[in-house]
Amino acid sequence: MKQSTGIKVTLKAAVTVDGKIATGSGHSKWITGDAARLKAHQLRHENDAILVGINTVLTDDPELTVRGIEEGRSPVRIVLDSKARIPGQSRLFQNDSVPVIIITGNQAPSRIWPDLAELKIIEAPEETPDILWVLSELKKLGLKSLLVEGGSLIHASFLKSNCVDQLALFMAPKIIGGQDSLSWCGDLNVENVKDACQLDISSITTLGEDWFISAKLK
Repeated sequence: MKQSTGIKVTLKAAVTVDGKIATGSGHSKWITGDAARLKAHQLRHENDAILVGINTVLTDDPELTVRGIEEGRSPVRIVLDSKARIPGQSRLFQNDSVPVIIITGNQAPSRIWPDLAELKIIEAPEETPDILWVLSELKKLGLKSLLVEGGSLIHASFLKSNCVDQLALFMAPKIIGGQDSLSWCGDLNVENVKDACQLDISSITTLGEDWFISAKLK
């Protein structure tokens, strides 16, 4: 049963047809084409906040801004960073007046943070921030919609917390294969197929050579 959080949560991933978001060596640019990436920026524009895990920041150093959308509005940038490892020179810390929220665990080492007026550090009561607790804190800040862009472990954590409303899956007609290449969703502890997450597919749209699948979780 879905947990009521007061925030609409959308999981977004760009994947190959075999569900991969990166090769075994970690290479991931670009899986989808221009049309799909433009739609992804539209989703960012439509949400109050965007969230990623620290592994995504360390691997990709994303900006998490909105580009290519007329009068596009960049969402609040949020990073789940239990051990406060985000580099001070991260592109997330660009001084563009968009708020940045770093959520750490209560065992994170003390450090000097970038001197930004829009930077907020929230310390969780546990070593690893609980997803439902995170959403309750974001609701207190007045946020009503959240786009979760991963990575794999973050997507799994949100699904296991039963708080996801929507899945936005961009699928490219490519196959990476391999046991070491990264899937878009981490371990959900599913032992039997009947226990797998069930989806209601709302629509499948062609975007250039790719497909955009919009689905709700049952």
